[in-house]
Amino acid sequence: ARHLYICDFHKNLIQSVRNRRKRKGSDDDGDSPVQDIDTPEVDLYQLQVNTLRRYKRHFKLQTRPGLNKAQLVEIIGCHFRTIPVNEKDTLTYFIYSVKNDKNKPDLKIDSGVH
Repeated sequence: ARHLYICDFHKNLIQSVRNRRKRKGSDDDGDSPVQDIDTPEVDLYQLQVNTLRRYKRHFKLQTRPGLNKAQLVEIIGCHFRTIPVNEKDTLTYFIYSVKNDKNKPDLKIDSGVH
């Protein structure tokens, strides 16, 4: 049988979130997103300007035209932090996708020669 393993970085990230939840107590029922001060930030500066513009267009964020990258990152960062995430569902879907090769594009091979 073929086994797929999660990388150490993501395994440690998942484990730290689980530990944080245990320390919080049983008042969290798992249906609401966890809002921690030490939640890792996403570095939006790593994205290209075109990607930031596509994000802005997808979520229909109202901005003035001609923004530079720093302005886009600030506006998108504010919006990104407001998106609720059900951590349990997200992790479940991530693990399902990895185990079922959903992260690889479907390639149809017509012949044995590439």
